[in-house]
Amino acid sequence: MKTFFSFFFYFFINSILFSQENYPVPEKTASRLFYIQHSNNYNTYVYDANMEGDFISTENPINEYRIVYTEGGAKKPLNKIQKQFAYGMITKLIEPNLIEMHLAASSKLKFYLTFNDKEKPRVYVTINKCKLYLDSIFVKLKEGSTSLKTKAKYVLFSGKDFITGENVVEKLIVK
Repeated sequence: MKTFFSFFFYFFINSILFSQENYPVPEKTASRLFYIQHSNNYNTYVYDANMEGDFISTENPINEYRIVYTEGGAKKPLNKIQKQFAYGMITKLIEPNLIEMHLAASSKLKFYLTFNDKEKPRVYVTINKCKLYLDSIFVKLKEGSTSLKTKAKYVLFSGKDFITGENVVEKLIVK
């Protein structure tokens, strides 16, 4: 896990989430899956589901982009480095409406995109043995981190418990 976060943050740290004081929350949409923010600035990486009728698109299941709050909230695509080495999602179809995914930074942490006719598209992940539907991720960076030398202190995964639906935040300490 340590390798995942070291590599992940080295290439992408420009955002992350969790309801930090004064952090903007992107407008919720029907296809919103989750977003990522970090402690260096307010820019946000957003992940929405691409739907084809009643099914998740098998060819391009995720619409990933960034909201650049440092430029007035401009919506921009991920740049090539962000997409290939950090924030881009690599996807694998397991069955219709079930897609396994991981961030380009590492294949160690798996996310699962699912959809049924009773719910909107959702992503679940297991952190600290807690399975949760993900709403946001926030990365707290260590002091002195730069875009080329980024080190995380911890990562917060925020969402709803998979079974109970109660709000839950799981903290992952990066060593």
